[in-house]
Amino acid sequence: MRIQNSLKNIFFGLGAQMLSVSLGFGVRTVFIYTLGVEYLGIEGLFTSVLIMLSLANLGFDSAMIYSLYKPLAEKDNNKIQALMGLYKKAYRIIGLIVLLIGLTLLPFIEYLIKGETTVDHIQIIYLLFLVNAVSSYYFVYKQSIIIADQQNHIISRIHSIFILLSNTLQIILLITTSNYILVLTGQILFRILENIYIGHKANQLYPFLKQKSVVTLSNKEKKSFYENLYSLMLYKISGVVINGTDNIIISVFVGLSIVGIYSNYLLILSTITTILSLIFYSITASVGNLVVQEDIDKKYFIFRVINFSNFWIYGFFTIVLWNLLNPLISVWIGDQFVFNKYILLTIILNFFTTGMQNASTTFRETTGLFKKGKYRPIIAAIINITVSIILAKEIGIAGVLIGTVVSRLSTYFWYDPFVIHKIVFRRKVKVYFGRYIWYSIIVLGSCILTEILCNLIRFGSLIDLFLKGLICLVIPNIIFFLFFRKCEEFQYLMYVISKILNTLNIKKFHEKTVNL
Repeated sequence: MRIQNSLKNIFFGLGAQMLSVSLGFGVRTVFIYTLGVEYLGIEGLFTSVLIMLSLANLGFDSAMIYSLYKPLAEKDNNKIQALMGLYKKAYRIIGLIVLLIGLTLLPFIEYLIKGETTVDHIQIIYLLFLVNAVSSYYFVYKQSIIIADQQNHIISRIHSIFILLSNTLQIILLITTSNYILVLTGQILFRILENIYIGHKANQLYPFLKQKSVVTLSNKEKKSFYENLYSLMLYKISGVVINGTDNIIISVFVGLSIVGIYSNYLLILSTITTILSLIFYSITASVGNLVVQEDIDKKYFIFRVINFSNFWIYGFFTIVLWNLLNPLISVWIGDQFVFNKYILLTIILNFFTTGMQNASTTFRETTGLFKKGKYRPIIAAIINITVSIILAKEIGIAGVLIGTVVSRLSTYFWYDPFVIHKIVFRRKVKVYFGRYIWYSIIVLGSCILTEILCNLIRFGSLIDLFLKGLICLVIPNIIFFLFFRKCEEFQYLMYVISKILNTLNIKKFHEKTVNL
């Protein structure tokens, strides 16, 4: 059942994301030609500001979903009802906090932009971003029970419909009016409607949510939840700082136009990251169920399988991005939007080090290790901001991204695996780090060989892109297969894939085709 639920979540999640990607590139292309790069910079800057404001929500959704795993497994509807009542009140408080902090920042928004800008009505645009962020807190809490119950594919299907309508409206408004304020208003409208509909769907799936709760949480249960929330909030602060301050620092010390150019890279990277994260996020509830029901050996083996999958997927895409990201940007919107190789290296290094944390993050959140090392992320946040600002003054955007990588490697890279292995698996962590180094060496060697072969291609931009894409598809995967075909993790993945194929009835379909 866990495999089937994970498969549904991945399948529908990927479908929704592919639709979002296709429409997102269409919107971005029209955006560039109708409004220009400075508006892209404004969008990237205000998105980052709102990420920082989401500090009020840090860790709440993860702590909430973690709290629901056990009562859902035990079908304890009264406990679920009581928890959801607590979450509803808390989210409304969070929404109010975000609104008040956001309004407090309004007079200082213009100071985040270096030099002059041609963008009009900056404060109105910021207020619309703020309304978009705040509105979610009053509806989104009901998504948590659907996610914790391993039914995230339901949300993905609903999201697909609303993203299609929203992006279509954005393209029409951009072409006909070139009015960014109207575009943002349309986004807000569809965001609110989507969240309302998901809440309605949750009421249909779990009708007891509409009933008045007859059970209240004990003081001990509330205390445990808030202790976990506090610890998780501290732990996630650095994640928000790492991901949310880059555009702000670039805007202040380098310039708004560079934020706009970087946003095109971020669009591609975030698209890939979202798709890949969706795979791991889709199995999170299943891992939570596994943690509740299985023994230590089974947990440890599944962790190794997820970590191995993580290496293969992120290693492959690291090689693809190194060889194809700049050519793709050039073909898509022009050479004037392309960064040099040094900046590209920092962007991709940031991508790889972030992605390689997925297995540790998944197990840390599903095993409830929120209190361990809760103050280390504060150190990571301080390191990130300090190093990024110092290096931004010296080497520009590359320095900001180096600061991000340094802060991550100095905290998350070593501490999460250490805690998980010590407490959950009761094993030494040196095997994990040995594998991490070995995986990284394989990725580096594959990347060098792939780049050498790609550099031999010189036919023309589109043909080059296609042929280099084929090389990137084939060479790394062959190398990975040759090195790891006999390992336990790979063999188990092949077993899981075979079960998935059986679930999809592909073998039966093949037999019918042969008979025809």
